Amino acid sequence: MNTIVRTALCTALTLGLSLGAALAADAPKGPVKVTNFGKKAAVTFDHGKHKDVKCEQCHHNAKDGKFTCGECHRKDDDAKTKAPKLESAAHNKDVGVCFSCHRAEDAKHKLKCNDCHKG
Repeated sequence: MNTIVRTALCTALTLGLSLGAALAADAPKGPVKVTNFGKKAAVTFDHGKHKDVKCEQCHHNAKDGKFTCGECHRKDDDAKTKAPKLESAAHNKDVGVCFSCHRAEDAKHKLKCNDCHKG
């Protein structure tokens, strides 16, 4: 019985690691347009320039098959899913994914709005 349990656990671990590696390997090679519901131009996001950021920081719902921001984060807050609107998810001073690296006072890679929202 122990052998069966150990084999099942090892198989599950191997599959989990393989899935994680597959997800990481599938990042687009070139820039992608990020869904935009605001007044500014859509952001062109380059995964290659963000190699120091863990995928889960942005793709926190990848386990549910949701990889793009706009699948959950819409134009307005969603009371049903409790997902903040896209603008807040990116720019909010407390939880904004983009804000934490690019706009916060102690940001590592400070950018201005039009550096990302071109056009």
